Amino acid sequence: MKNLKNNIPVMLLILFEITVGILLLVNPEAFTAAVITCFGIVLLAIGIVYLIRFIREKKESDKASILTLVLAVISLAVGCVCAFLTNWVMGLFAVVAVVYGVILIVSGIYKAKTYFDIKKENLPVSVITLVSAILSIVLGIVIVVNPFTATNFLWIFAGISLIVEAVVDFVAVIMNVKPKKQAD
Repeated sequence: MKNLKNNIPVMLLILFEITVGILLLVNPEAFTAAVITCFGIVLLAIGIVYLIRFIREKKESDKASILTLVLAVISLAVGCVCAFLTNWVMGLFAVVAVVYGVILIVSGIYKAKTYFDIKKENLPVSVITLVSAILSIVLGIVIVVNPFTATNFLWIFAGISLIVEAVVDFVAVIMNVKPKKQAD
C-alpha cells in the first residue's frame, strides 16, 4: 500500500496523459484552441503582474526597470493574440507545416542528388538513402498540398502516443507495486 501511495504523482500524470490523449483524438482542433486560449490568458495575467510591478517600481524610484515594462508589453500583446485570435494562431500551425513540407522537399532533393553523385563515383551507397529521399519528397509534397490534414494527423498521432505512454507507465507502476517476496 505504501508503494501505491508513493506513486500517486505518477498515477495523476497517467490520468492526465490519458485525458489529453483522448481529447486530442476526439477533437484535436477544439483542444488546440482551448490550449492556445488558456496560454493567452496565462500570458495576460503575467503581463498584468509585470505591469503592476513596473508601476510600483516607478512610484518608489525613478529607476524602474525598462525590462519589466518590455516583458509586460510583450506578455500582454502575445496574450491578447492567443486569447482573442485563437483561430489566427491555429492558422500559423498550417504555415509552419508548409514551411516544414518545403524543408522536407529540399532535403529529399539533396539526399537524392547525394545518392546519385556517390553512385556516379562508383562508391558504395545504400539504396536506403534513395528511399529516404523519395519519402522526404513525397511527404513534403503531401504536407505542402494539404497542411491542415497534416496538422490534424500530427495531433491524432500525439494523442495516440500519449495514451500508449500512459498505458506503459501504468504497467510499470503496477509491476513496481507488486508486493515483494520476503525472504524466510
